[in-house]
Amino acid sequence: MLKRFLKRFFIAIAIVVVSPLIILTWLEKFIETSTMGRQRGYFYISCRELFSIIPTLIGNYLRLGYYMAVCNKVSPDATISFGTILGHRGVTIGPGVNTGPFSIIGYATIEENVLMAARVSIISGKYQHGRPSERSRGDEMDIGGHNELITIGRNTWIGQDAVILANIGRNCTVGAGSVVYRDVPDGATVLGNPARKVNMDSRDN
Repeated sequence: MLKRFLKRFFIAIAIVVVSPLIILTWLEKFIETSTMGRQRGYFYISCRELFSIIPTLIGNYLRLGYYMAVCNKVSPDATISFGTILGHRGVTIGPGVNTGPFSIIGYATIEENVLMAARVSIISGKYQHGRPSERSRGDEMDIGGHNELITIGRNTWIGQDAVILANIGRNCTVGAGSVVYRDVPDGATVLGNPARKVNMDSRDN
C-alpha cells in the first residue's frame, strides 16, 4: 500500500515538473484538430525522444507522467523503461504492463500484466507506412500509410527483439526474435519468422 502511494506521489511530482511540455503538446493537438490539418505531432515526437533517454527511476517517472497526461490512457501502475518510445498518442497501456528497454510501441492497446523484453516493436499494423510516392522534386515524400490498432491481450509475454504487426490474444507467449504478422489466439505460444504456433509440451530428443 505504501509503495503504491509513493509511486503515485512521485508521478504527481513528475507531472508538475513536465507540465509546460504537457501543455504545449495539448496545444499542438488542439491546433492540428481545429485547423483540420494532418496530425503530425512534431512537438510530441520531440518530447517522446527526449524522455526516452532520461535514465534511472527519474526517467521512469517523467516518462510515465508525460504519457499519462498526453496519451489516450496510460495506467500509473505501468512501467515504461529507458529508451522506450510511445509512437502514437492514441496508445492505451493497462496496469502492470512492463515495457523492456528500447521498445517502440505504435497505435496499440496493451492490456494488463503484459511483460515485454528489450527492443520489442509493436507496429501500427501491416500497412503503417505504405509505399512512398514522390509528389514533385523538392517536396517531402507522401508515404500514404494506414495506422491499424493492435491489441495485446492481458498476461502475455513478448520476448526480446520481437516485431508485432497483428493482434495477440490473452495469456500468450511470443518467442524472442519472432515476427508476428497474423493474429494470435488466446493461450498460444508462437515462435519464428514468420511466427508460427508451437506445442510447448513437446520436447526435442
